[in-house]
Amino acid sequence: MAQNLTLKVSGLGHSLTLNVSPSATLGDVMKEVESKTSLPAGYQRLIGPGLKRTVDEDVTLESLGIQDRTKFLLLHSKNFADDQKGILAITEIQKEISQLEANIKTEKPEVVHELVTRICCKLDGVDTNGSSILREMRKEAIMKAESLDPMPQRK
Repeated sequence: MAQNLTLKVSGLGHSLTLNVSPSATLGDVMKEVESKTSLPAGYQRLIGPGLKRTVDEDVTLESLGIQDRTKFLLLHSKNFADDQKGILAITEIQKEISQLEANIKTEKPEVVHELVTRICCKLDGVDTNGSSILREMRKEAIMKAESLDPMPQRK
């Protein structure tokens, strides 16, 4: 059985240590980075030994020749630049959701319902420009906001 690899990933304000199997794919590493940074895999670009400009995410670390204690630089991908306006808009609205969640007990149910409705309308107004990542981010934010609504819509 192959020993796990310890990888160092740093950049964009993050410094991570990952323990992964040599048979893990580059996509697996990116998902692990996403779980620790909240930066979706589609917005990540990893730079390091064995990584060409465009590398298939399904290729294993072993086949790339990645060794134990390899260091990677984490940067934003081109997709991030394309979607940055939408990302910033959703991030700001997510802050509103968190603020509502923190103050929910001090508000009347009718007020919370109205605030949730307003937040969902703002999220609906965020243009995803066909980006599946932005659509998923928006969907998750809507679901979180709706989960706070004490007066959900009846169907």
